[in-house]
Amino acid sequence: MSSIDPQPTPPPVGTTVHIYRGLMDRATTWRNRIDAPTNWAIISVGTTASFVLNDPVHSHVVLLLMMLMVCSFLTIEARRMRYYDLWSSWVRLLETEYFAPIISNNQVTTDALWEQMIVRDMDFPHFKSGFRGMLVRRLQDNYLAILLFLLMAWLLKLLLHERTDLPPRLADNFVNRATIGPIPGWIVLAVVLGSYALLFVIVALASRKPGRSVEVLSSEQILQRLASPLQHPVNPDPWHIRLVNLYAEAHDNDELEHLD
Repeated sequence: MSSIDPQPTPPPVGTTVHIYRGLMDRATTWRNRIDAPTNWAIISVGTTASFVLNDPVHSHVVLLLMMLMVCSFLTIEARRMRYYDLWSSWVRLLETEYFAPIISNNQVTTDALWEQMIVRDMDFPHFKSGFRGMLVRRLQDNYLAILLFLLMAWLLKLLLHERTDLPPRLADNFVNRATIGPIPGWIVLAVVLGSYALLFVIVALASRKPGRSVEVLSSEQILQRLASPLQHPVNPDPWHIRLVNLYAEAHDNDELEHLD
């Protein structure tokens, strides 16, 4: 009489709840880390604009330096957004594939495809979104408005305040007021306005492909992202993979010694 293997039982709901809470805490922590650079940018931009526009002696170069600093905040936030997107995808998958069946049907499937995919992704995490995409997304959400405010403050500075370090015949010219040391004003204006034009082009092209937040994706969309070949590994050469390979080699050597 052949014995039939019992069906595997799903893990206790309490255990999965603790896993969910841990992942939710990690996602919330990274969500707060995303908002921090935006707060830094807003406070720094407001303080800098007030300082530069308060006195004609204060140089307009400070606003240009602040533009570069805001761009650095943008890159930091885009990098953190990729990590938040990673943790949130796991949280969303547990919500759609584990908790939703419990609430609707009072049952949980075992050995399902989504379980294998999330375990594989936890063992070898992959970013679900590219750095460039997250950069454009944060630019659309927050940083385009911040950079536009800086541009308006810079142009207002050039329009209202004359340069005391320039000859009178040059200080009256709006273009000459943008001069930075040996760099003519028209070159400075061309570089700044050209950079902003490039930003507008990037945002305009990206707006044709609007992305949805991971918190509202369906289970099919989350699974497609987990199976997408376009994913990027968080660490291309993770340390645990090397340890597993070393352990396998050592285990094979022990078996060969026993055979001898």
